[in-house]
Amino acid sequence: MVSKRLHVWLNKRYWLFLMLISIHALGFTLQQEHCDYYHSGSKNLYWGDLHVHTAYSLDAFAFGTLSTPAEAYAFAQGREMSMADGSKVKLERPLDFVAVTDHAEWFDLMHICTDPQQLDNPYCNRLREDSSVEKGGFLFRDYVIPTITLDQPNTTPVCKDHPKRCAQATKNQWARVQQQANDANKACEFTAQIGYEWSYTKSFSHSHRNIIFKNEHVTQDAIDYIRFPTLGDLWRQLDKQCRPEDDCDVIAIPHNSNMGDGMTFDVEADNAEALLLRSRYEKLVEIHQEKGNSECLSPLKSDESADCGFESYLTYHSRPKKAQHFTDQQWSKMRSTYVRGLLLRGLKAYQASKDGVNPLQMGIIASTDNHSATPGHVEEALWQGPAFGLGNVERSLMRKDFNPGGLVAVWAEENTRESIFAALKRREVYGTSGPRIKVKLSMATNGNALSCDGRSSGSDQGEVIAMGGEFSTNVGPPHFKIESQFDKLPLDRLEIIKGEYRAGELKESVIELWRRKDQGENVCVLYTDSHFDVDAPAFWYVRVKEVASKRWSAVQCQQAGRCEQFPGADVAITERAWTSPIWYLPPTENQHK
Repeated sequence: MVSKRLHVWLNKRYWLFLMLISIHALGFTLQQEHCDYYHSGSKNLYWGDLHVHTAYSLDAFAFGTLSTPAEAYAFAQGREMSMADGSKVKLERPLDFVAVTDHAEWFDLMHICTDPQQLDNPYCNRLREDSSVEKGGFLFRDYVIPTITLDQPNTTPVCKDHPKRCAQATKNQWARVQQQANDANKACEFTAQIGYEWSYTKSFSHSHRNIIFKNEHVTQDAIDYIRFPTLGDLWRQLDKQCRPEDDCDVIAIPHNSNMGDGMTFDVEADNAEALLLRSRYEKLVEIHQEKGNSECLSPLKSDESADCGFESYLTYHSRPKKAQHFTDQQWSKMRSTYVRGLLLRGLKAYQASKDGVNPLQMGIIASTDNHSATPGHVEEALWQGPAFGLGNVERSLMRKDFNPGGLVAVWAEENTRESIFAALKRREVYGTSGPRIKVKLSMATNGNALSCDGRSSGSDQGEVIAMGGEFSTNVGPPHFKIESQFDKLPLDRLEIIKGEYRAGELKESVIELWRRKDQGENVCVLYTDSHFDVDAPAFWYVRVKEVASKRWSAVQCQQAGRCEQFPGADVAITERAWTSPIWYLPPTENQHK
């Protein structure tokens, strides 16, 4: 018989062994605090996707997506994936980080009706039997629309019949989501952030938020739109359940403001608590994804302007099908919640603030909103269309206004959850429409601090701010440095977009800084804003454009030899990148009162 003392010794050795295995899985040793390649202050560029759906989302499962979050994380790291139509896909270049963001509203339903419970009742049976690209549209009409897209969110029939069972199923599904992200996470190699989507879709208007956590310490509940149907509910629950003393931190990322009809950004009417919570959690905004681009709308009720005509997609459910049919008031409201409009409104709200809060001081990212469990699948030549249209050219090009979506790039010191999340929070990030264009934006209060040859002059170099940062000191006009490197195609144009609140008016301007004359591979530009007004809050972000290339819809219709049957499909695209802004936020009169 093993003695009690030996048993205790063996038990301690066993738990020490497990701890060492766990530490190794995290990419560290007991002596390490950082990755082997870590250098303090030196930042690397990491590519990822923070908006992905799998079989745990009803609207993905309905169209035949059966892959789990675990399989989505494996795909992101280079594993081949089978699509709903039987085709095979694989990333040419794996990603560095991913957050699977399945709709929290259906955690209960999917756990009960599909994996693992497979409840035997007519509602669940039809969901399982009709899950396919052919019948998905009918399931969307009968299952998705009644729950989240009407005037009020509604519980699914199966959960009305089994409320206690569904409450437990939500907790179980949330636990599975966390576990699969934790299992996929490989510190220093691949980051799997824990997340989900809160899917406010009142009257078909999208005001969704992706909820992304810093680490494994998360909220007890997955906060969903059905139980918590207002933005205030979401923020208050995050504030209540994600506490710093528990090492929990979280951000909420709005997306598809192009489909939001001007909703849920009411900073002019928000009280002080709402403004503070908004600024605490909404650090970023998603500018581009498969359901269109959200940078800006033309003021002329036209979605074809050179500035704002990129991958436009208007909400057809709740609004007219043509821009010309919108009233001036409707159009103005929509414009105000596109990204540029939000950034401008943030300046005005800051000027009115007594607390020095800019409630819309958001950095810029892009992602896919992929519903095929294939994060980062953004190559125009390889994309087969959205999950809702796979299988043949007719289904794909019925949705030709969709696109493959984009990627988010972060400048972080190492590829770990904490480091990636810190970059997201400080907004040292940017988005692209798919290509991996490398961009850096910096600003200095003294032009001597910046040069394109790596040298600087002068003893007083002033303060240098990275993209996503801010300054408030009046030391003359700001000096900017923009560095960009091409991906597969040459760069064609580099622009800086400025917004300001000057003399009681919101102003925006697009300034071309560089246009291709030769190879267009690597660009460095210095720019001084000579029109800078020390009294006007302002922001600047950079837009980089590639040379034109074939859009996915052109690839599809040309391969089928049927472009004449699909007007508007055989077109080129000018892929691009958008940096997070740098802000100038001077002290206001209200802050001195």
